[in-house]
Amino acid sequence: MTDQPNSRPTGIPTELNDEGEYTPAGEDQGVNASFTADQVASAFDVDIERVHNAFQGEFGLGPDGQVDSKGAQQLAEVILGDKPQDVQQAALMTLGAFTPRTDHDWGFGEKADDEESDRLKRTADKGDEERG
Repeated sequence: MTDQPNSRPTGIPTELNDEGEYTPAGEDQGVNASFTADQVASAFDVDIERVHNAFQGEFGLGPDGQVDSKGAQQLAEVILGDKPQDVQQAALMTLGAFTPRTDHDWGFGEKADDEESDRLKRTADKGDEERG
């Protein structure tokens, strides 16, 4: 047995995303995935013809087309627009598409405003940037 710390990678991203924001652990899942109409229909529990129509109407794609996670989000809004948001999100999760958190609106320091450092706290005249 050694006293060396576990150097095995965790797979949890700790860097900033393309928009320069921190991505909380697990929230980058499905970002680069693509989905067929059959997969969407199954995950959304709808008839395949509805998905084919949405593929054509929203993206100009035929029945053999594929959409990425952003396309799947758009399809969830179109096909499941009459359902509550949690049902839409559950369908996206079932599909394996990236599902943005609706409760994540804090920002720079990733803490609630009342818990944020004074150096990072939002003010009426400044946004999320650090105050000096």
